[in-house]
Amino acid sequence: MKKFFSLILVMIAFSFPLVAQGSSGASSTTRVELEVQRKNNSTPVVHRAPMRINIDVYYDEGSGTLNICYDGEATGETFLYLNETIIGYDPEINTIFQISTPGLYKIKIISETWIATGYLYN
Repeated sequence: MKKFFSLILVMIAFSFPLVAQGSSGASSTTRVELEVQRKNNSTPVVHRAPMRINIDVYYDEGSGTLNICYDGEATGETFLYLNETIIGYDPEINTIFQISTPGLYKIKIISETWIATGYLYN
């Protein structure tokens, strides 16, 4: 019985370094932070906390894509700028843009009630 437990402990000890080596690869995604602002309304509203929107933007270096994932009910459109020149547009918030040229990219998402802006330097 002791030999059986010893064998299992040895197997576990050898399996941990293999798992760690498989997961230690460098991440190839870069998260893009967004600044979200409400659109100007005619009636002033006092907000006590910053606006939170469930939206993720990240750049995948491996595939060269900028992915925008939104989980919400708002509709809107997405613009992509390279050095202040518009190079991409999608009438939906959830979209993917191909990034191939180095430079400063600006992501602008406009909905009916909010605007989100973020930057990526590639």
